[in-house]
Amino acid sequence: MAAGATPDREVVLETGVDPHPPAIVELLRRVWHRGYATEASSAVLDWARSSGYERLWATVWDWNIASRRTLAKLGLIETDRKEVDAVHGTTLFATRRL
Repeated sequence: MAAGATPDREVVLETGVDPHPPAIVELLRRVWHRGYATEASSAVLDWARSSGYERLWATVWDWNIASRRTLAKLGLIETDRKEVDAVHGTTLFATRRL
């Protein structure tokens, strides 16, 4: 797991990649809407591409409009696959070729 920080050294996000390799990008609320999610997700895309992966998958809650916009900006397309969770809502799956 790695932490990202602003130029004034404030930690704003955590990312993680495990061996499968799902990557997790989670931002602290106080830094939403500043482009950090796009920047971190772009780095994950670059890493996956340079590591030889041919396709990237992402999941996002259906109610998380900002994250869905970020995925679309990065070229991921939402699929018809969904998983419903009675507590948290519906998980949507998005993908793109690398």
